[in-house]
Amino acid sequence: MLTGTGKASYALNFLEESLGLVSGSLGSEGVARDLVDELGSVMRGSAPKDSTTPSLEARAASLLSELEKSAIEDDGFFVRKARWPGAAPLAVCLTHDVDNIERPMEHILRIRDRFDKADFQKALKGRLSLYDNIELIGKKEAAQGYRSSFYLLSANYPLEKVRPAARKLNARGWEFGLHGDFGTHDSEPEMKKAVTKLREGIGIRPRGLREHYLRFDFAESWRVMEGAGFDYDSTVGNNDRLGFKLGLAAPFHPPDESWRPMRLLELPLSLMDTTLWGYLKKGEEEGFADVMRSMAMVEEVEGLFTLLWHQEAVRMKGGRIYWRILEELGRRKELFVGTGLEVARWWRAREVPLKVANDRRLITLGARVPEGLTLVLKTRPGTKVKVTSGSVRSRVRGGKSERLVTPSGPAFKLEVSR
Repeated sequence: MLTGTGKASYALNFLEESLGLVSGSLGSEGVARDLVDELGSVMRGSAPKDSTTPSLEARAASLLSELEKSAIEDDGFFVRKARWPGAAPLAVCLTHDVDNIERPMEHILRIRDRFDKADFQKALKGRLSLYDNIELIGKKEAAQGYRSSFYLLSANYPLEKVRPAARKLNARGWEFGLHGDFGTHDSEPEMKKAVTKLREGIGIRPRGLREHYLRFDFAESWRVMEGAGFDYDSTVGNNDRLGFKLGLAAPFHPPDESWRPMRLLELPLSLMDTTLWGYLKKGEEEGFADVMRSMAMVEEVEGLFTLLWHQEAVRMKGGRIYWRILEELGRRKELFVGTGLEVARWWRAREVPLKVANDRRLITLGARVPEGLTLVLKTRPGTKVKVTSGSVRSRVRGGKSERLVTPSGPAFKLEVSR
């Protein structure tokens, strides 16, 4: 993570880190002023010019194309860190808010048509809990080789009721974070009380969180979260409409009041299930198509698709399409799927500096090279590439050929020559 002060410095650091550029390579003269201003504005709570798409990611991708073209013309090559392990073109973060784990029978009878008849009959006989689906989700995700994050709301139910399932799944790699209680988004004392209650209730210290009802105060929330020691937050997103609240779809370090990047990471929320059914009144097929369309937008910018699917909804109409989403992800060959904590840890590990020396032809990395880190290399025809302690393969993406370089240790070196 880079440091610096001022909005312009923050924006340059943001872009360099997000795009995986060579350390210190991005200067203010190479970035449009309106891009710097828009990045600064969204960090203080203003809407991007286009919130229906990951528009700021698209602008960053355009900048990347310009930098690549210029570097190949001037130096004969361009290198950057891919965003995801193995240079996967898309990352998916699976998350579940746990608002409730039980409802009164009067409520269940009132909405009985939302449930499968067999499930409803089992619930009537006390053989099935329709609203406590943590273990069911874990089982279905495991069948596809995935894990997810659950955010527990300690104000709505006794935590001892979810403790056995949470402990079991957590031991197998699922994450259990905090679903911020009422008042935690802008109060350090309330946040600390909620963290303590969750830690004591299930015996797990929460590393990530999402605020209930997506409550968020741009002047206070990140500061409160940073002070409470969280690794990441995933609150910033829309609840009443589709789209991208910040125009972003990749992790980033939010700025403090002096425009210094915080340690905290924000994983922007891409889509929430209740937006489809509760706010927009979509049918299942239309809702599923919206999920796939939003995910495709994120893939176009090599981004992170953070999905919020309430665990209480997976046995209901609408909510049950989560199983179809998992199946669709399972058909993909190139994909990075992780919990919020796994995504945050990867992004921090990826911050290892990328350096170019010797007339810009010797590329090295810091000592700690994370497993899966991949460099994307593009060169002029006839350019020779030599790799020490690593491997090279080629791929075609977007109709263009590129080399993928995978370091395999601290002795890694990449040499480029005409």
